[in-house]
Parts: sequence; structure tokens; C-alpha cells
Amino acid sequence: MFGLSYKDIVEKIVSSTGLKEDEVNEKVNTKLKLLSDLISKEGAAHIIANELGVKLIDVDAKITLNKLRLGMHSVNFNCRVLRVFDIHSFSKNGKEGKVVNLFVGDEFGKTKLVFWDVNHIKLVESGKIKENSILTIKKGYVRVNNNFTEVHLGNKAEIEIDPSKVKVDVVEKSSMGEYVRKSVNELRAGDFNVGILGTIVQIFEPKFFDACPECRKKVVSQGDSYVCTTHGNVKGEVVPILNVFIDDSTDSIRLTAFRNLAEQILGITSSGFLEIKSNPNNFEDVRNKALGNQFIFVGRVVKNDMYDRDEFMVTRVLEANPEKLINEMSDS
Repeated sequence: MFGLSYKDIVEKIVSSTGLKEDEVNEKVNTKLKLLSDLISKEGAAHIIANELGVKLIDVDAKITLNKLRLGMHSVNFNCRVLRVFDIHSFSKNGKEGKVVNLFVGDEFGKTKLVFWDVNHIKLVESGKIKENSILTIKKGYVRVNNNFTEVHLGNKAEIEIDPSKVKVDVVEKSSMGEYVRKSVNELRAGDFNVGILGTIVQIFEPKFFDACPECRKKVVSQGDSYVCTTHGNVKGEVVPILNVFIDDSTDSIRLTAFRNLAEQILGITSSGFLEIKSNPNNFEDVRNKALGNQFIFVGRVVKNDMYDRDEFMVTRVLEANPEKLINEMSDS
């Protein structure tokens, strides 16, 4: 609910009421038993928050980019524009439209902004919004696209450019990349931009789908052509989906990786995946070479309701350089 993890909800209750974390957990467990486990743990925590008069969402409050969660609506934040991408035109249901992406950051994280409204796009076209501009964003909504969190702005969203007295410093990446290091047994659904150092212990045969080369969303096959809901008729590109299990000695978890991330994990190129797609027998040698390899996987944790387990969506794959890792842990 509202993109808040169980940990987020409990922390909010504790800070608002003075109750101890154990006391909140006990109340949640009692509520779960009372409702015969008909709701999730997060849902029970929401009920406890309501009973205690704790307001979990402040619609006017600003958040930092590392707190963005899928499903959030009317999010408000300050950010600095790091890159402005080209404006794209598209045709959908007989109507013409435009969309533009911006990469933005603050002192805690980075994300992509997506403008759909013609008035917002004009701010980019006129040069009023450019690289290094500081923006105050209001009423955005959060989506996840290709495992990356994005903030989309519709016609109800508000943008203030270079507001007075607002300063935004941008987080700098370390040599190992910007993320929060955790062990597998510390991961919780909703964790975002976390990194785990693990060894590949199981690799499943990859699956494939056809995607739009512009927005990278799944396309529909119609005869000899492909149709994207945003860009119309396109030439579909084959996208691999790779699932593996990794272990870090504290626990194991299932990982999902797409495109170049899947290539990095298996140590092959896109043409190598096409060979596997045309002849699955080619996969056995690739699998055997990749088993036992160690990487730092950066991404987010999601709840698989069907199997009632947490899974990890990979957004970056980093080489596991032991010396660098030890040095950075010593400096932190």
C-alpha cells in the first residue's frame, strides 16, 4: 500500500507514538491472527497505524529520491537535472503526442523524470529546463520500467524551476557504485538500490520476449510486424530474461535480470543469447561456465505473492573486486 514497506510503516508508528518496535510487531501479529491471515503483514500494519492515529502519508511533504516506491502518487521532491534526453513524438489511437525523459538527482539518489504534458515539454523545448536546473516537483507518480524507478508527470503535476533558497547537492558514486550494501538475510520487500555480494548457485534457461526499440516495452506480434502501444508499428528487438539463484552464506535469493545485465551475468553477448534462443542446447556450456561466479548485484527487492517469497530485480551488475570492497567497507 502506497509503496511503503513493512519496515517503513513500523518506523513511522514508532517515531509517531513512542511505542517500541517489539510492541508494534506484537500488535501487528495480533491483528493478523484476529483476521485469520486474510491480509498481508503490511496491510495489518496499516490498520494498526490507523487505529493509533498515525498518518503514514503526508501529501504535502517532500521526499528524497531514495524513498521512491512503486505505487506512490502525488509525490513531491526537489532535484537537480543531470541530463535532458531528446524529445520523442509518438502516435497512439490516432492521436499525436510527445514525451521527454530527464535524469535527475539529489543528495540521496537518482531517478528518471518522464514528462507527458505538452506544457511541461514546452519548458524543455524553450530551454527553461536544462541540465543543472533545480526543480521542485509536485504531484508526480512512481512507476517501475525495466526494473528502474521513474517519476511520471501528468497534466496535474506542477514544476517550479530554480526556486529561491532551494539547494540540491547530488550524490556522488563511489568506485563500487552508489548503493546500500546488505546481506541476503537483511533484505526486505521494498528495499531499493541495495547491493548484495553473492555467488551464482543455480541458473535457469533464459526466456525471451519482443520489445519496442524506443521505449523497451513489450510489443504485440501482428503478422510479420510488431505493434507498440506507444510508438505504433516498430521493429521488435529480442530481449532475454534470466533468472538465477545466488547465495552469500547468510541465505539465498532468486534474481531476475534483463538485456545487457543478463549478458554480464552469463558472460556472453546479445548474439550469444540469439544462438541460445535458436538452439537451447547451446545453453548448457554457458551455464556451466557461469555457475560459481561472484558479482555484486544492485537492485530492488519485490514480493512474489504467488510463491510468498522475496525476489531481487537486478538493475546493475558489478565486478566483485575483493580489494576494493574491503577498502570501501573500511572507509564507510
